[in-house]
Amino acid sequence: AKKHASDVSDLLSAEALRTFEHKAKGVVCKGCTNNCHLTVNTFSGGRRYISGNRCERGLSLGVGSSNDAETPNLHEFKRKLIRTYSSEARDKDNNAEYRYTVGLPTALGMWELLPLWYGVFSSLGFRVVISEESTKATYDKGKFSIPSDTACYPAKIMHGHIESLIAQKPDFIFYPCLTYNVNEKAGDNHYNCPVVAYYSELLKSNMSSLASVRFLYPYLNINDRHEMLRGLYRYLNDNVGAFSRSEVSKAIKRGLEEYAAYMKAVRAEGERAISYARERGMRIMILAGRPYHVDPEIGHGIDRLAASLGFAVVSEDSIAHLGEQIPLHVLNQWTYHTRLYRAAQYAASHNDTELVQLVSFGCGIDAITTDEVRSILEAGGKLYTQIKIDEITNLGAVKIRLRSLVGALEEREAGRSDPYA
Repeated sequence: AKKHASDVSDLLSAEALRTFEHKAKGVVCKGCTNNCHLTVNTFSGGRRYISGNRCERGLSLGVGSSNDAETPNLHEFKRKLIRTYSSEARDKDNNAEYRYTVGLPTALGMWELLPLWYGVFSSLGFRVVISEESTKATYDKGKFSIPSDTACYPAKIMHGHIESLIAQKPDFIFYPCLTYNVNEKAGDNHYNCPVVAYYSELLKSNMSSLASVRFLYPYLNINDRHEMLRGLYRYLNDNVGAFSRSEVSKAIKRGLEEYAAYMKAVRAEGERAISYARERGMRIMILAGRPYHVDPEIGHGIDRLAASLGFAVVSEDSIAHLGEQIPLHVLNQWTYHTRLYRAAQYAASHNDTELVQLVSFGCGIDAITTDEVRSILEAGGKLYTQIKIDEITNLGAVKIRLRSLVGALEEREAGRSDPYA
């Protein structure tokens, strides 16, 4: 009888077993800033199996294709853009004279407001240094001063960013207390969450290393230029040096312009990403959360994983302006949440767009946002996907969840003649 391929065993023969070889070595993928620690298993005949990768780039030891670089990814775009707000990145004259050096942490509320404060301090003649790009080592630097394990990971990693700044020996470290976030006039109010608003108080009380540097954390109102001028002018003159009211006024104007330019760039890139995806029939994923969820250590490479599955990845703040304000079941009083709800509305009204919500363990107010986002999406016939993230790096469950989402979408699209209608 003729043998079929299915009749041939895939098991190694006794002879093959005698000559079987297996070697394993650890390498660090250089395909992106995740720097994943991979295990490369090499078998007889040169076959390889690679484990430990957070995205599909690791399967080729970090050598991404040109398509990888072209696929829109707003998380990656924002990471690169935010690193440009420092004197080292902006000042061409390395011999410039500065009045002082100020350190700004790239964490929590500073992830979005860094352009504002860079503009203010550079206008006042400060050299601006920023903390390192987050890695697990950043978290390890500050973990012993974290007073509670119940805090969200974005708050915990702030301790490491402060240690990173202290090592750069600035004259001051600046992280203000801001009860209110930027008022985008799209919600019932515009609060910061308490952790973002007042974490400076906790840092000052729990980090003994801050005794070696001056830590500035004034209470300011960034939505009223006159109040901001009055508060910052008085604080700087009381705690730093002599500044004229005119100098501070011009600095605030420069800072607000820098922030406006930053947000304009993010929104323009969001619109470009959507156009790019639709021209090519790609799915769009709004990988939504808070601005600091794009941090490479906090986001754990989920954005790159989504891109490797064929999604054009955008962030909630890059497309929220395209969504409509709709009636909600909750009091809409947080700036970050307002964007989230409008992004969900946008996803619910476009067949080619999905929203995946990133939620930090320990975030109490996300108990409200998750229910509301789910309600908005399901009212539009969309699937709701939530991914909880913390300091543990294990993307196995995330891969399963995102691939399950892709499978569900393919099944739905099979029932429609035009999936992007």
